[in-house]
Amino acid sequence: MTDFTLWIVTSDLKLSESWYRLFSRECLRVERVETLAALGRASEGRKGLALVAMGLEDLHSPSDFKSFIAGRANLSAIAVAHKDKAANAVIAELLEAGADDFVMADIDERILLSKIKAHLRRILPNLVCLRTLVVSKNGDLQIDRVKRTILAGLKKKKPAELENITPKEFDILSTLVCNEEQVVTRDFLMSEIWKEKSGQVNCETIDKHVETLRHKLGQYGKNVKTVYGAGYMYKAEPAR
Repeated sequence: MTDFTLWIVTSDLKLSESWYRLFSRECLRVERVETLAALGRASEGRKGLALVAMGLEDLHSPSDFKSFIAGRANLSAIAVAHKDKAANAVIAELLEAGADDFVMADIDERILLSKIKAHLRRILPNLVCLRTLVVSKNGDLQIDRVKRTILAGLKKKKPAELENITPKEFDILSTLVCNEEQVVTRDFLMSEIWKEKSGQVNCETIDKHVETLRHKLGQYGKNVKTVYGAGYMYKAEPAR
């Protein structure tokens, strides 16, 4: 499962709340902090994109921005400023200092959302894997990747939570549904789910997890297809 966070870094509470609601509606994992120092702590060992407003208590100039972003390969950043602090020279310096983009604080939210999605597509091609809430294409299965719950039967208005799913089984199903109707190779499952321990995992281990998962999914188990010689695919019939 892709661990990716969108950070809003500003001391402007009104702006922070507005953007938090905007991105949360898209089911993205969003966190808010008010200083570069707090962002540094929050992003330690995590991959993400940060909207960083100028004028923070520890961000006074493009050089401060450059010092912070240097060496943080896990973090992309978009600089934000109000019109009265957005001279062309400052914008140019921020971009030269390592900002991936620049936006005005009063940018139309529809445009901001489109910009963020464009950046995320470049960072992680499969945008749906950034979502905290994933729904199958037929609308019958819902996976909450924060609460780590699975609801089935949504189209029949009788949703039921699937229980006794182990953490590894949950991550396998989540990855397959994120990539619905696409082949997910065993190598990809190993690197995404087992991460640094992937070298200790063999195909038989994954196959056993998938077989057990199918059994636990009941009528939904048939949606987990084996693509012989490649891996697995989640493909469901249209819900009726």
